Formats: sequence, structure tokens, C-alpha cells
Amino acid sequence: MTPRPVIGDPEQTPKGVEVSSFASSTSWLSRCDALGAVRAETPLSRWTNRASIFFLALFSLTTPHSIAAAQISLGLSFIAWIARDCALRHFHFARTPIDLPLFYFATLTLISSAFSIEPSISMPKLKSLLLFGVIYMISTNLRARGVQLMIGLLIISSLVGVSFSLIEKFLGRGMIVTAIEKESPLAESPLQPGDVIWMIAKRRVFSLEGAANIIRKRRTGEVLEIEALHAGDPIPVTLRVTDEIKARLNPLGISIGGRSRQFRVSGFSRQFQTYAEQMQILAMLAFGGLLTTLKFWQRHNLRIWLKLFALLFIVFALALTLTASRAVLLAFIGALIIVSISVGNRLAQIIALSAAVVLGVSGFYVLSTARRQTTVNFNDDSTARRIEYMKAGLRLIPKRPLIGVGMDSHKRHWQEWGFPGEYITHTHSTPIQIAMDRGVPALGCYLWLIAAIGLMAWRGYKRAKQTSDDFCESLTLGTFGALIGFSLSSLANYNFGDSEVLMMLLLVVGSVAFYSQIHPEKEKK
Repeated sequence: MTPRPVIGDPEQTPKGVEVSSFASSTSWLSRCDALGAVRAETPLSRWTNRASIFFLALFSLTTPHSIAAAQISLGLSFIAWIARDCALRHFHFARTPIDLPLFYFATLTLISSAFSIEPSISMPKLKSLLLFGVIYMISTNLRARGVQLMIGLLIISSLVGVSFSLIEKFLGRGMIVTAIEKESPLAESPLQPGDVIWMIAKRRVFSLEGAANIIRKRRTGEVLEIEALHAGDPIPVTLRVTDEIKARLNPLGISIGGRSRQFRVSGFSRQFQTYAEQMQILAMLAFGGLLTTLKFWQRHNLRIWLKLFALLFIVFALALTLTASRAVLLAFIGALIIVSISVGNRLAQIIALSAAVVLGVSGFYVLSTARRQTTVNFNDDSTARRIEYMKAGLRLIPKRPLIGVGMDSHKRHWQEWGFPGEYITHTHSTPIQIAMDRGVPALGCYLWLIAAIGLMAWRGYKRAKQTSDDFCESLTLGTFGALIGFSLSSLANYNFGDSEVLMMLLLVVGSVAFYSQIHPEKEKK
């Protein structure tokens, strides 16, 4: 493959083209240009190139918090990429070590959707494959400084969400229900005294007055979703707005007694499971940095990096623990141990083992306080339901083993195909869900893809260690661990189908893919 020209490279820039650099200019436009890997020769190509980098930075900032904002940012970045290449009359596309398994996986997904039992449901789901474009967005269009910036923005933005979660945990969430009146519109709902109402119509509430204001502003006949917690776990509650309810002084017809601290943190989102998966990715990135900077222990001028990564690891691991998500926490502990053994460093193994013990003890405490006591022993209803979902999915796979039933087709045939209960969800297992939706060959390609990503990250780590590239070493080792944790958790969670989690994982995978290539700038360094 021909080496790609880079902005700011005097040896590859034609005469008459202005060269931007960090050292020679304080302009933010020049700084933005210096982040890009593709040479922009015309005003239109330069501005579209800057727009592509800007929206990619916005994607990094919004990924931990908002799926809508992240996907819009990524889409605009793609559009700017295409516009720039059209202006340059040359399409730039970097090859990566995972191209082949990704191509086959995407092809089998397309075939499965085309022959789906419910194509009207499966075909629109194909747009989720576009998320993998972030890998090529990063590996094609950024220089090393750009990759470092995107990872830095991701971590900083995530810290804002973690800070919010810790403050919310300290102050309390929602309002604790102490009594429910007989005339209450919630009298026939699953809500019980002791439960917590924390959201109405996706807006947080802390008082009966606040709840009343939300209800009165809604139109008559509208069904409001009330997000409530029972022993830390969500319960479905709805409320149909009527003129009579809106006229009442206390529309909910309940009594409350302060805020609750018995909940599972979720950042700015409402999905604690998603948040747990994100935190394990970030914590593993911090762990990779921690192991890389252990060599700075004797160097006082660089010891700050060791302390910084240790602090990041503690903060993200704490947030993960407070989500009270058993499968993710266990997967994270397993990933810590596997990474430390793979590295082969005795000190790393001691740190990993110590962290595993602390996380195990603190996780047990959080589970026993934030959720039901039986949850700690895996005797709760949640565990039983997950097992039944998995069994139903396994029974369905042999009926269409080659192409599957089609993505999300089971949602239209939930009870017909033997899934338990009325609440429609998924099988809570990534391998089972992929085999059921897309067929066994697609599952094989998925496993191939995961193995290829892991091998790419591990080879990048070994290469970075030899060349003393500390950032690359931290990133690749952290990504290797995050992939292990993601894969272990996927056995009991359909995290591959969670766009928020997948986008964050693909962002760091794209950064590793960048380092898997030979760039002119890195050869000079």
C-alpha cells in the first residue's frame, strides 16, 4: 500500500501549498490541520477535512453520554470525509488487519436480513453496521496527535459522567414511596411502598410538586412512562393522563419520604447495564496505562503519569462497581487477571490480584445493598429469566442454522417462539443472539473478528514495547484487556447489540488500527 501523505510533512507537500504545524502557528485551524493525515490542497478540501476532524472530536465527547448525538456526529464526519475526497478526486481508505473478517461478517448479516422472516424489521437494522466505519474514520484520517486527542476527549468526557454519578449517589435519587392511596392511579401497578420513582416521561423527579408539574403539562390521554426501582432493579410502571388526574393536588396519589441511595449508577443515561460496559472499557484503558507507566516509578519527573493512570483506574472501577452489574464486574475481574498473566510481569500480577480482591469484596457489598440479597447468590428472578431467554434462543437456532431468523425478528414472534413473559427483549447472550439472528456461519465470522482485533491489539502492544512508544503501549494493552472483558461479559449480555457500548469499543479499536499501519510520520519518529 502506498504511504499516505500527511498534513504538515514538508517532504510530501507540493510547492505553493501552505504547511501548518503546531510549532509555527497558534491558530486553531492550523492545529486542526496538524491532526489530519490526508493532505488538503484546496480551500474546500481543507475545510471539509477540518469539519471531519471536528465532528469526530464531537463523537468522542458524546459517545459516553448520548447515542443520538454520537451517531449524528459520526454521520456528519463521514459526510465531510466523502466531501473532502470528492474535492481531492481521490478516495482515501486505510486497510486494517480486521478487514477480511469484518467483510464476511457484514456480508452474512446482509444475507440474513435479506432472507429474514421479518425483513421489514431486519433490513433497517443493517444501519448498525455503519458503526464499524469509525474504525476506518480514525485509521484513515488522523495522525498520532489526532488519535491521542480523541482518546483524551473520550476519557475527559467520561470523567464528567462519573462525577455526576458519584454526586448523585451521595445526594440520592428520586423519591421513596411510603404509601399509595386507594384512589391513586398507581394503586393497580406493581409499585409498592419502599419503591423509588426517579423519572416520569424521561425527566428526573425529586418531589411530588415536580411530578405534578410534569403530568399537568402532558396532554389528556397520553401514556407516561414512570421509571421506578424495586430493591434497586427497574420495574415497569405506566400512567395514563386524564383530566381528573391533572386536576388533583397530588396526581400520583402517593406519599413520599426523601431520596434513595439504593440504586445502580448510570451516568447521564438511564441504562446501568450500558454504563457498566462502558466503565469496564475505560477502566481497562486506565489499567493498560498503569502497567505501562510502572517503569516511571523511579523517575520523579514522570511519576505523575503513574499516579494519573492509577487514579483513573480507581475512579472508573468504582463507577463500574456501583452499577451493581454482576456479569460485567466478573468479566472485568477476569480480564484483569488474564492481562496481567499475558504481560508476564510479577508486579502487574500482584496489582491485578489485589484489584480483583478489592473489586470482589466491594462488588459483593454493593450487590447486597443496591439489589436484592438473592442477587448475590444468583437466585433472583433476573437470573432465572436470562436463562430462559437463552434456552429459547438455543431452541430457535437449529430451525434456521445457516442464515438465522433475521435481526430482531423474534420480537414479532416472542411468545410464539417460546420466549417467556410479556416483556420483549433479547437472549442476553451475544453468541446465542448472533447465531439466532444471523446464523451459525455469521457467529463464526464474529468470533474470527474478535480474535483478529485481539491479535491486532496484542501485536501492537509488543511492537510498541520494543519501540518505547508509551502511548501506543498503553492504548493497545488497554484495548486488549477491554476486548477480553467485553467478550467475557457478552456470554451473559447482548453487549454487541448495545450501540453505546459498541461505539466506544470501536473508537478505541480504530485507534489501535491506526497504530497497526506504517505511517510516514511514525517512521521519522
